Amino acid sequence: MEFTEPAMRPPQEAHSLLLRATQGCTYNACHFCYVSRGYPFMAVTAEQLEQEALAQKPFFPADTNIYLTGSNPFALPSATLRHYLAVLRRHFPLFRELSVQSRIDDIARKSLDELRELRHLGLAQLYIGVENGHDAVLSLMHKGYTAAQAVEQLQRLDEAGIAYTTFYVLGLGGKGMGRACAAATAAMLNQTHPRRITTTGMTIFPETPLADMVRQGQFTEASEREKIEELLAFLEDLTADTFYDGIHYLNPLNYRFANTNAADKRRVLDDIRDTLRTYSDEELELMVDRKQMRSL
Repeated sequence: MEFTEPAMRPPQEAHSLLLRATQGCTYNACHFCYVSRGYPFMAVTAEQLEQEALAQKPFFPADTNIYLTGSNPFALPSATLRHYLAVLRRHFPLFRELSVQSRIDDIARKSLDELRELRHLGLAQLYIGVENGHDAVLSLMHKGYTAAQAVEQLQRLDEAGIAYTTFYVLGLGGKGMGRACAAATAAMLNQTHPRRITTTGMTIFPETPLADMVRQGQFTEASEREKIEELLAFLEDLTADTFYDGIHYLNPLNYRFANTNAADKRRVLDDIRDTLRTYSDEELELMVDRKQMRSL
């Protein structure tokens, strides 16, 4: 069976070597997610990965960063990931780091020794959609884990030396939940050490369970103003030594700064407050055209 799902990558992997690893998602039950719906989970063989690596080899240096595409390749058995890493090391012997996407429960299924071994072999970073730190919201969106479970697994990555980028969806709790979600998510991530935190803005895509919830009156989307207020409250509470990387097309505003750089952070917070003071609700809605985004 051939892959039919379009390959996707985080914005931060724009210059990395992109190779197919999986399609679909082993969980595929988050109410808001549209990415892998309708695609059966499947993974490449080591031989298929090698063929693709050989095809790309003339175009990338031996020390390139590598990103294996798929919603959660880290769900694959450690033995499979070891085979992948051996193939990649053979053809890109100096590759700096390999990154993949993961769910929290994918991490939980691997022992600390397995995590450390994969890190030693070059699997250096995971992209993880923690999405929110508010347990009621995680339950509403059927994420499949609690904030405490997320903290536990992220701390295991810290112990194993695997870096990670976390994704946080502004507006995931819906109308009226922004400040509570900001406080809970900051409290969750302040207990961990993410290399990077990326936010996106809640966008309700058709053909998702969340779209059905909206039609049935079970969920009301937060306004762009509330999403921006949530971002402000989150950054105000965030104390983790991390890099905030808000460059994503679904974000209401885009900023990048080291959270430990007090001057840069202050400038960003002041700019967000100025935006909230300066623009009307209608203007803020027009700044982020969710209708157009839903058609992407």
